[in-house]
Amino acid sequence: MSVVGRNDPCPCGSGRKFKRCCMNKSAAVAQSYRPAERNSALAKLMRLAAQPKYKDLHRLAVALFWGDWLSEKPDHRLEEVMTSEHVEIAYNSWFAFDFDCGDGRQMLEMFLRSERNKLSSGELNYLQGLRGSHLRLYEILEVKPDQGFEVRDLWDDRRLSVRERAATRQIVAWDLIVARIGPGGDGETVFETIPYLFRAADKDDLLKGLRKAHQAFLHEFPDKGIADFFKKMAPVFHKLWLERVALPPHPKLITGDGEPFIFARVIFDLLDREEAIRSLANRTDIVDHGDGSYVWLEPAGNFQRSVGTMSFDEKRVVLETTSQKRAEKARDELANLFGAAARFRAISYQDVEQALKRAPQTSKQKEPDIPVEEQRKILGEYYENHYRKWLDEPVPALGNRTPRHAARLKTVRPKLVALLKDFESHSERQRRSGEIAYDFRWMWEELGLNRE
Repeated sequence: MSVVGRNDPCPCGSGRKFKRCCMNKSAAVAQSYRPAERNSALAKLMRLAAQPKYKDLHRLAVALFWGDWLSEKPDHRLEEVMTSEHVEIAYNSWFAFDFDCGDGRQMLEMFLRSERNKLSSGELNYLQGLRGSHLRLYEILEVKPDQGFEVRDLWDDRRLSVRERAATRQIVAWDLIVARIGPGGDGETVFETIPYLFRAADKDDLLKGLRKAHQAFLHEFPDKGIADFFKKMAPVFHKLWLERVALPPHPKLITGDGEPFIFARVIFDLLDREEAIRSLANRTDIVDHGDGSYVWLEPAGNFQRSVGTMSFDEKRVVLETTSQKRAEKARDELANLFGAAARFRAISYQDVEQALKRAPQTSKQKEPDIPVEEQRKILGEYYENHYRKWLDEPVPALGNRTPRHAARLKTVRPKLVALLKDFESHSERQRRSGEIAYDFRWMWEELGLNRE
């Protein structure tokens, strides 16, 4: 693990200096509990927290943890997240270690006060090692497969080594995590509970929001320390994760005339099929495809765009379009056009998400005939040519400056660094999934940037 100075903040997250916290007891704590004692200590703490007498506390805690999400209309995505093991662990951990049960007391402190004499020395040492612990925002600097991570605390720039195995298969360099860390049973720092994972591109927004929240916290609680602040921030981290990762809003699709995009079917019963078809003959804006289907056009500047597509069978005519406004227009105009030849039956609507769910699953695509090595060569040459040119082309995310220009500007350089980190993390995920990925490491040196 990286060397921690006597006067540095303690890695356990208590907010105290290392010399006044874990410096003299870290070795003892590391050897003072076994994995089984950790599990049993947590089980006993969680049993206490689940007792009926804390029902009202849980009601307050759930409202704080979920906030406005509880008032959202039912959504299958939200239900899946709320019942997931990850979120259940996150809530229980926060309720036990951070939630203010009254008078600044946490469930952990109440448990230690009432049950201390019933705990083994290992269980007691484990729980005491988590006193003052809290969630913090870290950046992944290096992934050591099946071993752990080198991370940077983005609040105070400390670097730590964290032992972890399973997560090294999902997390890549430059990812951001919100995690609680504590002393492990073998003397190393470990993650406590499952971290929240964010994209590298979220870094600036998250840090800006944290600093703003800290200023407001200090204004309200001038005597509180940084550990108190981060304990208050746990529900905020949870909501940010929901908004940015777990439940991002669906993109708002609109039609060419600015209406919300929705699949619509306008259905008429045919009473006289031949007469209905004849009624379309004199309409210059309804074009016969010659296969029993028609496209309805409307002016759009110097061009024409489709209002919808109409198809006939023996008993019905159906017009498919992409907005409620167009569907209602078609209903009214076609009713007048068909007259007695057809009778309006109904309009059905289906949003994009519903349509995607009901779409038939496509069969697995046939493997391309081009050998993998040849694909790598072709794509490698394409990427190399593209990104060499990219360095000297205006980039909207950099204020339409070129990356070379942005690298020389102190105010824009952080945005460029964030872009490169996002490129790298995306590329690494491609590589892990077996796709052809590009190596961006040369770009840092080319732009004169320190990769860390």
